[in-house]
Amino acid sequence: MQWEMWQLWIAGGLLLLVLEVFVPGFFLACLGLGSFGGAIAAYFELGFEWEITIAALTGLLAFLFLRPFALKLGFSGNERLSGVEALIGQECMVTAPFDSQTGLGRCKIDGDDWRAMLEEREQAQSIAIGSVLWITRVDSNTLIVSSTHKNPTT
Repeated sequence: MQWEMWQLWIAGGLLLLVLEVFVPGFFLACLGLGSFGGAIAAYFELGFEWEITIAALTGLLAFLFLRPFALKLGFSGNERLSGVEALIGQECMVTAPFDSQTGLGRCKIDGDDWRAMLEEREQAQSIAIGSVLWITRVDSNTLIVSSTHKNPTT
């Protein structure tokens, strides 16, 4: 079986799209889309120079216009927050009273009971069991919590 040029362009484009799974950033996908432009030029038998030119232009257009849109949709390769980073800014419920000397107590979030430390230790006596606090950061195995909601900084 002999492959036609447009089939080779499509095979190359599909290979680049598959490789995009392993290389984040939507860069190889743009090159793969460019290959499809080259396949269209090859299908109409425009000549190899035109195939390369159209593939390059299609890839460039995909890079300039589709890549920013795809990155906004979450194809950046940057993972979502997970683990303790995902806890920052979340609410937790007090399960054990806070000590006014150390500021230590316990809070529950997502079914897990954590050691917690108040940012405002002077408020330890006024925070009752069942109160809702906000996690401002995590230090090792201790939630640092506050009675006032603060936007997490990333």
